[in-house]
Amino acid sequence: MSSHPPWETVELLAEPTRRALYAACRRAPSPLTREELAHATGISRRLAAFHLDLLADAGLLVVDYARPEGRSGPGAGRPAKRYTPAPIDLELSLPPRRYDVAARVLARGVAASPVEAQKATFAAATAEGERTGRANRPGGRMTVDRTTDAVIDTLSNLGYEPRCDRSGCVRLTNCPFDAAAAEAADVVCGLNLRFVSGMLAGLNGHRAVHAVLDPSPGHCCVTVSHD
Repeated sequence: MSSHPPWETVELLAEPTRRALYAACRRAPSPLTREELAHATGISRRLAAFHLDLLADAGLLVVDYARPEGRSGPGAGRPAKRYTPAPIDLELSLPPRRYDVAARVLARGVAASPVEAQKATFAAATAEGERTGRANRPGGRMTVDRTTDAVIDTLSNLGYEPRCDRSGCVRLTNCPFDAAAAEAADVVCGLNLRFVSGMLAGLNGHRAVHAVLDPSPGHCCVTVSHD
């Protein structure tokens, strides 16, 4: 968790420049330097350094130091300060709400008596995914590229933090259901797969684009791929 109380952390991220820097860090597949983040957000290095250090002091960013790739030994210069998002979850609600507790309890309940409960849960997840897809369906012909773009936009709004790799697969760097997945991974990952598959159907996406279970460390269990 952040070292600051939730209200202070929210206030910190309410400032547009800091929020843009933090978002750029979260989108990046690897640590970024002050110079890279300044360029990404269109501000000066000095201003970027000021805001980045505030975010790091609040526990939202992790700092390390490294020389640029390919440079080492005498004359390589000082190691550059780099920033990556801290592995934290930030929640704030008034009055307090603990939907994560309900999710864990429900996941454990389904896992304990899986046959009918799991069937009904997966059907509901598919239906909810289709509803979400229809609500975000773009107009026009859905090619593979347009389907992929629509998937990225929709999943970004849902908190999955999707990134497209070199092969064109959309990998999800955040699982919005992480708290429940820790209790009953088979149930929650199955639900997740049905939800994303239903979303693709609701988007009326290209038939070559599909969701698959592809769990890996630091990623959601679902990947969106294409033939």
